Amino acid sequence: MTRPILFAFALIGMSATNVFAQGTPVLPLVEHGKRSFEPAFFAAYAPVTALDMVNRVPGFSIGGGQGRRGFGENAGNVLIDGERPSSKSDDIESILGRIPASQVERIELIEEAGGDGEARGRGQVINIVRRKGSAASGTYDIAIAKALTRGFSPIGNGSLTLRRGETSYELNAGLFDEKQRGKGPEDFFDGQRRLTERRVYDAKGRYTEATLGGSVKTKLGAAKLNLNGKAKWRDGDDLRLGDLRSPTGTLVGSEVLLTEAPDSDPAWEVGGDIEFALAPKLTTKLVGLYGTETESSEASIETARAAGTTRFDSATRNTASEAVLRLQNDWSGLSGHAIQFGAELAYNRLDSRFSSAGLSIAGVRSTSSTDVLVQETRLEPFVSDVWSIGSALKLESGAIFEFSKLRLTGDSAARRSFTFAKPRMIATWTAGKQTIVEFRAVHQVAQLNFDEFATSVDLGLGGQVDRGNQDLVPEKTTTFSAILRQKFLERGSIQLQTNYVLVRDTQDLVPVGIRDALGVTRFFDGAGNIGNSRRWDVELEITLPFDWLTRGLGVTGIELKYVGHYHGSRVTDPVTGLNRRVSFRPEWHQSWDIRHDLGKSGFAWGVKLAAAAPFDAYFVDQFRSQRNGIDVDGFIEYKKFKLGTIKFQVFDANGAPFYRDRFLFAGTRASGQIIQTIERVRKLDPQFRLSLAGKF
Repeated sequence: MTRPILFAFALIGMSATNVFAQGTPVLPLVEHGKRSFEPAFFAAYAPVTALDMVNRVPGFSIGGGQGRRGFGENAGNVLIDGERPSSKSDDIESILGRIPASQVERIELIEEAGGDGEARGRGQVINIVRRKGSAASGTYDIAIAKALTRGFSPIGNGSLTLRRGETSYELNAGLFDEKQRGKGPEDFFDGQRRLTERRVYDAKGRYTEATLGGSVKTKLGAAKLNLNGKAKWRDGDDLRLGDLRSPTGTLVGSEVLLTEAPDSDPAWEVGGDIEFALAPKLTTKLVGLYGTETESSEASIETARAAGTTRFDSATRNTASEAVLRLQNDWSGLSGHAIQFGAELAYNRLDSRFSSAGLSIAGVRSTSSTDVLVQETRLEPFVSDVWSIGSALKLESGAIFEFSKLRLTGDSAARRSFTFAKPRMIATWTAGKQTIVEFRAVHQVAQLNFDEFATSVDLGLGGQVDRGNQDLVPEKTTTFSAILRQKFLERGSIQLQTNYVLVRDTQDLVPVGIRDALGVTRFFDGAGNIGNSRRWDVELEITLPFDWLTRGLGVTGIELKYVGHYHGSRVTDPVTGLNRRVSFRPEWHQSWDIRHDLGKSGFAWGVKLAAAAPFDAYFVDQFRSQRNGIDVDGFIEYKKFKLGTIKFQVFDANGAPFYRDRFLFAGTRASGQIIQTIERVRKLDPQFRLSLAGKF
């Protein structure tokens, strides 16, 4: 089934030699540290939304806060009309996907330290500048999706924006439904590498999400006011059926694993900000938001053998909430400097409830009911200065000072206070219109995942217990970076970044001890801190247009984007005492994305390949390695249909298998004696999607 699909993409690529020329390219307006892209630059791609346009900006990738603490620290690298959205639950891709391309007046790529006060700490920022007008506009994207051996699923997103003078109103809604199926064996070997059992699994999954949101932007006198809100509802389930067979292939039992996420788990967030000038050179912005989200999961596994039937059930319900109040002041009263100062106050809470019943799995009965309430209050004063040293050199320096208190109550109890200083220094040198060099030295504190204070069980891994760790503290990193951004040709770009990271309180997997009813200490795996470590990274992004090579042949519009990352790390293992890599950090990953816009015909096609090194994890008594084959996605689209762009997409076109190997040791990994090996292979169905996206 997949071979004809891949052949179809190849056929389109071969026919590309008959395309029309795209004409003279429209180049961006280049200033010191800033490039402005007019809508004509993107015309060849026939964009429907602002997201389509941003994705075609050479040398830029949308990024978030990378797990940092606080609202300000999690600022992304995309602004809309010079402002960042006052939201944490509404991702920037969704926001951009609701802005019609016809509303975009220009896109500014700012590549200098402190290029915008709304995104301090970022050396590269995109600003979407929208047109002003009074007409209603909107976007729609409707699709039908299907897995190869499962039914059809509806997908849809729509937005409506109405502008009246200085006031704009937006309403948006979305529906996402996905069905998936995967098949494959799981083989069990003893310590002498002899097959003891084969389990053949057939799994079906479904996930549904509906969203509804809106925003109001207006002026109150000279002040700017923004209000926004979003609600989300989710539902889903996974059913895995397994045949248990002996080494000779004889059926010896069966297994049923059912996981459900109840549909009574809404999530919502409201936020807003007001910006006003207290003095001619002083601007103040007050940001507030509140959000809450509940995630529930009920799972059961039942295994039938000749000796009888066993069953185990677990239930988890986590309710998280967050409230943030931020005061930000920008002062430009000192020549050559842009000073920002203020403070942020945040309150985070997690109410976690876990219970289990039935046969003891991995000693879970000793922790059959675990309720934990986690509360954190955090105050963060901050100050920064952007110093313009001539027109080509800018230096941003600043610091955030954190004072926080963490409290755990329930089955785990702890009280801790933290005081952190988080300084940063960023320098950018605009060496020419095409070349920018950036140096960074940043100290950061990672955001704690409150779920890791609570107990959970993965029944799909034989009841593996992730024990909550009340002693968990935030990971601290000091990162030194050097970045080179080089533009070339009309749409080409190279970005090379190197990082060297010193880590304190490295977060990884650690043994977490508890006591059962007999007072015997047992150890489970849990998130914890394992001392100091080092990390180093090399990241390369290339956007390479081929017009310079193919235009003489009458072929234009071919573009390749390559992204490659290498990650090195070293930490001392808490179980063996030996040096190893940090868990869940693959050594490398890379992707190749080729797109061909067939000129005036309105057709385009593309293929994306992605590959990564294994994800390794080091548990108390086992080592786990997970890896994927090369993923292949592709699309064909027609952009001149009256109602919008018609696109046919294929995901996992080659059905690349997923591999997971587990090595279980006698006692702990320190023994070096493997007593069981479990090898799993799973192939997912290819996914097909036919969509129509347009704007009005």
